[in-house]
Amino acid sequence: MLHPNKENPQRYRVFDKETSTQAYYSFSKYGEKKAKLLAQEHEDRVQKKKLMRSLIANLDINKIFDEDGSVKGLRRITRIRPGRPEKEYLTFRITVGVNEQRGTDIGLDCRTFDEAYQIVQDKILELQKIESTAEIRTAFKKAKKLYW
Repeated sequence: MLHPNKENPQRYRVFDKETSTQAYYSFSKYGEKKAKLLAQEHEDRVQKKKLMRSLIANLDINKIFDEDGSVKGLRRITRIRPGRPEKEYLTFRITVGVNEQRGTDIGLDCRTFDEAYQIVQDKILELQKIESTAEIRTAFKKAKKLYW
């Protein structure tokens, strides 16, 4: 992109919010042809980086787990209501499709934590339409201690 404007350009600007990239290639420093070439090369690198980010984000395991290893949208809560005993739940809320959220609460009063965690695991895989693989099962086992 020509900068500061198209009528009187002084440099090429490479700008992308998603990758936090902003670079300038001045005509006075590089010359107009070399500045355009350098800006185009930089733009190509930015596009490759964006493509890699989108490919990584679309991996099944990255749809389920955060970078810290926790399950996206899953938490353990305790509900305290006046006049009733405390109840613990495993609750999850995930985004399915475009702007559609699904989730549920699995009570821990009538089942063990392992049973509830398995129900949540199966439900998340079903809603995301993801097949259970060895890597996903291992990641769920590692994440289990975060909610115990």
